[in-house]
Amino acid sequence: MDEKDRADGVRLTARERAALAEIEEGLRQDQEPAPTPRRPSGGRLLPITVALMLVCSVVLAVVGARTSDAILLWCFAVLWPLTVLQIVRLLGRWIKTTGPFTPWF
Repeated sequence: MDEKDRADGVRLTARERAALAEIEEGLRQDQEPAPTPRRPSGGRLLPITVALMLVCSVVLAVVGARTSDAILLWCFAVLWPLTVLQIVRLLGRWIKTTGPFTPWF
């Protein structure tokens, strides 16, 4: 009986131990992590989209406030939360790429 067999109370046959050793050896040799899928244009498109949405939101807010046109104010009310959501996504992506948080953050 092996040391491992006594530790958890399970007895393995010689064939099972050989199969387990083969699996463990294969896992030790597999040191390269699986490749992560990447989006080809997602990295460049999001900042441009956020900038355009931010400009449109500011223009709609200013023009809507100056003219008091309800349609412009409603367009701003719809566009602004979407803009904030995209800004949060952009910040999240930026935080992922810059590394771990610093202690003061």
